[in-house]
Amino acid sequence: LMALAEAETGVKRLQLELFSLPDLLESVVELYEYVAEDKNITIKTAFPDELGIEADRNLMQRVFGNLIDNAIKYSGNESVVTVTSVVKGDEAEIVIEDQGDGIPLDQLPNIWDRLYRVDSSRTTRGLGLGLSFVRAIVEAHKGAVDVESELSKGSRFVVRLPLKAACGESGG
Repeated sequence: LMALAEAETGVKRLQLELFSLPDLLESVVELYEYVAEDKNITIKTAFPDELGIEADRNLMQRVFGNLIDNAIKYSGNESVVTVTSVVKGDEAEIVIEDQGDGIPLDQLPNIWDRLYRVDSSRTTRGLGLGLSFVRAIVEAHKGAVDVESELSKGSRFVVRLPLKAACGESGG
């Protein structure tokens, strides 16, 4: 709760550094592949070779870890979770997509609220803080996060972050 409050109020100082987003995403996916294996879930990825962002690496690991963990947690056995990133204009767009139960349309606006849990998710572990933390951290980085969901088909979370020069390029 403290981390969330700090993120929402801007009290938490971001430790900004330029790093490779694909490398970060690969490392987070690697951590969660073990969790996915327990449910026979395949994690598919597609990232560009170079995509640099300036962000707080530790907080971004937590953001994408939360989204990937949720995708696995709410997907059925033997399904697929997809994690992709692309450049869209002056932003990096990261998409985490699952084949879970989906979120009812009338509950979508509430998922970003602290302690809110979709009715169907109340039997799984969690406190209802993860998505509010995700949104607060992404917005602290001057980005945005959105969700699309369809019942019985799954959910698609899209994170947009300001783009920086590719890591290794001069003048970034």
